[in-house]
Amino acid sequence: MAFEDDQGAVRPSIRPRAGIVAGAIGFLVVLAAAAGLLLWFVIRVEVNANEILVLVNKTGKKLPAELHDEFGDQVILYPALVERVAQITGESPEQVRDGYKGIRLDKLREGRYFPNPYRFKVVKFPATLIPQDQMGVLIRKYGKPLPYPKTVATEDDERGPVAEILRPGRHDVNLLAYHVQQFPAIQIPEGRVGVVTLLSGREPEKANTYTVMPGEKGVQHEVRPPGLYYYNPYLEQIEEVDVRSHKYDMLGLDAIHFPSGDSFTITIEGTIEWAIRPDKVAEVTVAYGDEEDILQKIILPNARSISRIQGSKLKAPEFISGRTRTAFQVKLLTELKRECWQQGIDIKAALVRDILPPSEIASLISKREQADQEMERSTNEMEEAKAQAMLVEQQELQEQNKAIGDARREVVTVTKEAEQRKVIAVTQANRQLEVAKLTLEAAEKQAAATRSRGQADANVVLYEYQAQAEPLARSVRAFGDGTTYAQHFFLARIAPSVKSILTNTEGPFAEVFKRLQTFDSSAEKGGGQ
Repeated sequence: MAFEDDQGAVRPSIRPRAGIVAGAIGFLVVLAAAAGLLLWFVIRVEVNANEILVLVNKTGKKLPAELHDEFGDQVILYPALVERVAQITGESPEQVRDGYKGIRLDKLREGRYFPNPYRFKVVKFPATLIPQDQMGVLIRKYGKPLPYPKTVATEDDERGPVAEILRPGRHDVNLLAYHVQQFPAIQIPEGRVGVVTLLSGREPEKANTYTVMPGEKGVQHEVRPPGLYYYNPYLEQIEEVDVRSHKYDMLGLDAIHFPSGDSFTITIEGTIEWAIRPDKVAEVTVAYGDEEDILQKIILPNARSISRIQGSKLKAPEFISGRTRTAFQVKLLTELKRECWQQGIDIKAALVRDILPPSEIASLISKREQADQEMERSTNEMEEAKAQAMLVEQQELQEQNKAIGDARREVVTVTKEAEQRKVIAVTQANRQLEVAKLTLEAAEKQAAATRSRGQADANVVLYEYQAQAEPLARSVRAFGDGTTYAQHFFLARIAPSVKSILTNTEGPFAEVFKRLQTFDSSAEKGGGQ
């Protein structure tokens, strides 16, 4: 279609082109909408919570024929196979995973994905949830067969049970490549241990042994203590063994019968307490079996054998005596403990409850036993009386010791008080001694001063006497000697007195003369008559 412009020229119409463009745009919009609807409603894959997505390559090459003998008919594109194909074809591992048919090993977790429906097949699986008291074992569906004697897969390209276990919780497992088996965990209670048997491992270095070294296939020497264990039952087995003490009553038909030294049949009823040695649990379990086997193979044969050997050394009446029974019980325990210990069993007690003698001698022996018991009772009473007397003596001795102790304590107290008074007296005496010393020193000083003053006074008197004696000495020297001077001095002193006396008519001397005169007159008169 054409039209004329303002100048009259003829031009083509643009309306058809606009229609084509609009139609093309509309087609693209419809196509985009259809693609969006296809993408959203057909291609879109929603992986919800606790789900995983696995992609399967529907298109691509087939695995090389030369790998058939090495890998077989594999449909899982696992790493070892991808690497081998890449070595043969010269492609990269990514090209092999994208360009060959098979199941991809990797998983996609929760989310929204738009895989190419032409190239991929999508498979959704629920996530593997292992409960708290369970454990999971992966059974690998691809890889090489396990070589003998392995029972679990330890390499990434081995088929079969995987050595590592799945513990409680969530695990994203590709169920096209693996199968999950769940097993209960084992709870070993107190009083028990777990004997471990390794099903896969290296061959033992020492053959024909009950237990093997760690890592070797067989029963392990080390046991598992009480606790909760998650283990792979394809790799190891755990057997619970009771290591607590057990009691076995030998009563009735289980009693021990043996002949005595005098050919009488003796029956013994008793109780044996035993337990497996902690360091021999694995060996005993392998060699003998469970508790009943241990009783029938170790404990009872040894108990019967020891009882027969020791019982044949005694006569029937001796089994009634309490002392003999005690000695027999001690011997039985000692021998049984020694024999069973070597076989891994710890005999904790062997108690003889009753010894049954033959009926034909039971009454006689019973009477004798009663007499022995009466004698023993009397002896015990005597011993008790002695003990009571000793107790009284000890009490008296304690009282005496107490009195002695009190006296000693009093002596100690008095001694301490005397020592204290002595210390105080010595201290006071020392103080007085010091005072006396000071007083003496002061007295000595005062005496010295007194002596000095006395000496000075004496010197003064001496000098005065000397001054007085000097004239006397000169007078004595003038008379020639002291006697002559003394006579002269005496006469000079007494002469005036004599003169006075003689001339004085009064006084004592005058009286004497008067009496003399009177006496003379009387005498004269008397003579005249």
